[in-house]
Amino acid sequence: MNTTAKEGRVTWQRARESGTALYSWRRALGLNREMFAQLANFSERSLATYEKHRRLPAAIRPQVNEAVRLVKALLEIIPAADLPKWLQTPNPGFGGRRPWTLIHRGEKDLLWAMIHQTRQGAFA
Repeated sequence: MNTTAKEGRVTWQRARESGTALYSWRRALGLNREMFAQLANFSERSLATYEKHRRLPAAIRPQVNEAVRLVKALLEIIPAADLPKWLQTPNPGFGGRRPWTLIHRGEKDLLWAMIHQTRQGAFA
């Protein structure tokens, strides 16, 4: 799936480095500030501040990179318009837990395992 944002054609690669690009990228995908802040383990206020920076501070780039990579990988298997709802929906593949629950509990590795299995054709 193409993960290039519509607004100004901001790519996910650029969103990992620039706060203003991150803002445009996540908005084009329909991810609100609260949702992305939780993915990156930031407060909404911190994310709002970072999104005003032309260049993201080096100290927070690893968290942004991880969140952007996770979103990009999920978009390979879930349409962007469905992603917010999918994150909130109980999933039998996760024992009936919502993907958000996994994220909040620090279990993103289970999402990555699902992504890997899907890429390998385990669910085909």
